[in-house]
Amino acid sequence: MAQRIPPVSPDTQTPAQKSALNKVRAAWGRDLNISDAMVHSPEVLEGFLAFWTALDKCGLSHEDREVICMEMAVRNGCHYCVPAHLNMAEARGIDMEMIGKIASGQTLGGNSRAARLQQLTRNLVESGGNLTDEQLAQAHSDGFDNAQLVAIVAEIAHCHFTNSFNRLAQTEPDAHFPPAP
Repeated sequence: MAQRIPPVSPDTQTPAQKSALNKVRAAWGRDLNISDAMVHSPEVLEGFLAFWTALDKCGLSHEDREVICMEMAVRNGCHYCVPAHLNMAEARGIDMEMIGKIASGQTLGGNSRAARLQQLTRNLVESGGNLTDEQLAQAHSDGFDNAQLVAIVAEIAHCHFTNSFNRLAQTEPDAHFPPAP
């Protein structure tokens, strides 16, 4: 599979593109193939980075975010985001057995927060955010307050964007990512 939206060559980067990529390097410590391709629109790349940074401060735990991101990557068939979030989960010290189950398309069993969040994510995606009154009451009963519900929907939106972008661009997974199951 050839990458359909190629990385912007360092030789042809505009000042705005260089600035956006410098912000990515400052935040993530390196360039990623997604940022190298997304920088065709430096404003979008900067907005993406700002949204990602805001989500990291929104009150969801790192585990919460990775459960949502992996569920979305699998649901959307994102060849880039599954290994990217395996890498991120490992770097953040998340239970890799649990993330591996989600990456393999499995439903988490039991009543853990991760299992409840996976089901809530599925309900939100399947309904387009239009939960029934009973589902919303269940989400609250499961320990997700209104601020967390806002953040969960925002994370789902973030994932739809990245998954769609990577599928359109056919972004090559970065060499340091683990293989997807």
